[in-house]
Amino acid sequence: MKNTIRIWCPASVANINVGFDALGFCLSDAGDEIIAERVDSPGIHLGELKGFPTPNKPEENVAFVAANSVYRAAKEPNIGIRLNIDKRIKPGSGVGSSAASAVGAAFAVNELLGKPFTKEELLPFCIDGEAIASKTRHADNIAPTLLGGFCLVVTQDDHLAVSLETNLDLHYVVAHQQIEIKTSTSRTVIPHEIPLETAIKQWSNLGGFTAALFKNDKDLLAYCAKDFVVETHRKSQIPHFDELKELAVANGALIFGISGSGPSVFALCESDQSAKAVKESFDQLLTKKEHAYHLYSGSVDKKGVHELL
Repeated sequence: MKNTIRIWCPASVANINVGFDALGFCLSDAGDEIIAERVDSPGIHLGELKGFPTPNKPEENVAFVAANSVYRAAKEPNIGIRLNIDKRIKPGSGVGSSAASAVGAAFAVNELLGKPFTKEELLPFCIDGEAIASKTRHADNIAPTLLGGFCLVVTQDDHLAVSLETNLDLHYVVAHQQIEIKTSTSRTVIPHEIPLETAIKQWSNLGGFTAALFKNDKDLLAYCAKDFVVETHRKSQIPHFDELKELAVANGALIFGISGSGPSVFALCESDQSAKAVKESFDQLLTKKEHAYHLYSGSVDKKGVHELL
């Protein structure tokens, strides 16, 4: 078994408009790094914590909790592992910061223990960590960070998620204005009940969206990516949302929406050229506004969490 491993823990976009708590895709240009190393003292230990602040109390640290869940399930009581975390994704940014830490730590520990679990089997352990941050057990960021590409969470209760394979070469732009919106807070603005007519529209679009990925049908994908449930209630928390949406559509984006709980927003485009135009338009708008911001862009990453060699 290895003594040290360096892990790339990618960011992700969750919900994708029509799949609240159920859909997500993996980013290629944003993520945390975790270096896990074998140590003499048994158990999971937190080592160096750098980058954006993360809790140094183990029970409050999502990476520790996820890693410890794997460790306990593997039943290797004599092995010690220390986690050194380079936190590059700002917490509360809406691109799966807590999921990246949880997935990366669980994956790293599993590797150092000799891979007792498959990637798919790591899902519930990762959710254990994510739940510390979001106060609920959901895997819409966890699944794409773990498995890569587009993912659908079939059930939260039984920890079942599937990859949605597609040959579409989709490119994203994510605009993160540097304000913080906690997932646990953002969930409170969403109504607990919605009209049946609205629900029918939403689940029909979710079905159409997943079918469009398998059919490699970009027009159907764009048609079905309309949100009738969440966007109306959350967009008021995000500065310049409508302006950014207009720019995305004007520059050829197939889809625009809120990334997770926000404040980040995303655009999905069918070409790198379109994505560059969207990114440039976002940049021009946001330089004139009051908040610092960061733009991510790339093609949807199909690998998910992996070892850096």
